[in-house]
Amino acid sequence: MRHWRAWLVPAVAAVSFAVIWALSLNQPLFLALNRLGPATSDWLWANITVLGDTVVAFALCLPLWRRRPDLLWAFLFLALLGTLWVHGLKHFFDVARPPGVFPDAHIIGPGYKAGSFPSGHATTVFAVAGLMAIGAQFRTTYVILVTAALIAALSRSVVGVHWPLDIVAGAFGGWVSAILALELGRRTYWLGSKAWVQWSLGLFLAICAAWLVIGHPRSGYPQADLVQRAIGICCLGAAAARLKRAAA
Repeated sequence: MRHWRAWLVPAVAAVSFAVIWALSLNQPLFLALNRLGPATSDWLWANITVLGDTVVAFALCLPLWRRRPDLLWAFLFLALLGTLWVHGLKHFFDVARPPGVFPDAHIIGPGYKAGSFPSGHATTVFAVAGLMAIGAQFRTTYVILVTAALIAALSRSVVGVHWPLDIVAGAFGGWVSAILALELGRRTYWLGSKAWVQWSLGLFLAICAAWLVIGHPRSGYPQADLVQRAIGICCLGAAAARLKRAAA
């Protein structure tokens, strides 16, 4: 992981965190982002923010099955490291969410008031984006994935449940989790390449995709039900097509 692009995102996130903290921009930036909701569309931002939902993000990894077994194996480490980053810091830092500070903030979806730092959605979306962007090693793919992850992460302030500091901390932790997961995956691929491991991971991700098709109410954004179902169907379809091609 010596290429500069692999470390660009966490470097920018770390600098952004320092600047926001030093200049006390956390609340002003939140209010500016939060105003985008009523100025645009609640439906739009609800559909964007679900990209950081754990089940949605996991389902989006299903097309890696039988295409990139190395990345599918690294996904296991990614899930573990990302979970440790989010829940470890949330238990250590007791930070109130924006609805607990600004009762008049524009809220789209559940108005959580505790457990703000870091953003789980931002961590998840940058972890998956990092896994695929670094793994793909294509400049265009990198730009598209980072841009999509950034918009999805910023949506957490637009929907009113996270501070900008939560978001940049999530971006940092998610991307670093991807870097570490890829390295751990490379060193232990002798185990991850085994057929039963690949099938087990594929089955788990297929269950996540099927859950989206059946209905995933725990995301908290009913406006995004149709998009979530479409994601699940597309990911299951991609896996089925790959399986059919391999059997032909």
